[in-house]
Amino acid sequence: MKHKKILLLLLIIVLMGLFTAYNAFFINPKVITVEENTIVSDKIGHDLDGFTVVFFTDLHYTTSIKQEELQNLTDLINSFDPDVILFGGDLVDHYSRNLLNESEEAILTQGLKDMKARYGKYAVLGNHDIDSDIIVENVTRILTAADFSILNNQNIKVRNGGSSYLNIVGIESMMLGNPDISLAYEGVSDNAYTIALCHTPDIFDKIDTNKTDLLLAGHSHGGQINILLIVNNFLPDGAKKYFHGRYVKDNTILDVSNGVGTTKNEARIFADAQINVYKFKSGQ
Repeated sequence: MKHKKILLLLLIIVLMGLFTAYNAFFINPKVITVEENTIVSDKIGHDLDGFTVVFFTDLHYTTSIKQEELQNLTDLINSFDPDVILFGGDLVDHYSRNLLNESEEAILTQGLKDMKARYGKYAVLGNHDIDSDIIVENVTRILTAADFSILNNQNIKVRNGGSSYLNIVGIESMMLGNPDISLAYEGVSDNAYTIALCHTPDIFDKIDTNKTDLLLAGHSHGGQINILLIVNNFLPDGAKKYFHGRYVKDNTILDVSNGVGTTKNEARIFADAQINVYKFKSGQ
């Protein structure tokens, strides 16, 4: 009887291991979860009630994200009827080793172009996007052709026709980039709601929290293999301190998205592929 119990326990452990491995390699990287948030703020005017922003990051095209997955992502994003779409960088995985041919670039460009937003699509570049001058040129060409505006230490005001607006601030990546906080926030008023966008979440310790209400970042993939003691081996520079979920400091929210793609290996554990959706409501 004792041996039977031991064998049964071993069988359960093996089955659980197989189930975890199956999910890690075949389910979690492919099925995109949605993190939905409602944000109420006195800085949001009534004319922006219901304004919807969708954030996705770390596409890493050519790994777990290929043509079919890209189409699914596009359909998912469009299902929220967004006013603004934000992209947090890392368009193609290790672009220098995965150069896209003309057909692949056309598929990627069209998939991104088919993402629809009423008042604009904005992006920052990740470390995989700026690994060399030619990669910057290629990524910029694709994003621009897909109607994304790249914010390199720049900001823009987004309106929906009313008097209220959102500030969108784009900060360059801490990894391989040149983040210039002063330049990125130039002219930004703390009277309007401000969303800052940066590929690397550890920029949180450098930004002006008085002028930032929501900081969106990626880069870490949520740890990708988010298991205690193991996860630290998967955290890149720029995402050592802040790498998963939500952090709050001085009333400023940092949301680190798990992103949608993978790198190094096509597996995710406790860090499902993810997009973030924000609906804004006036607190006035």
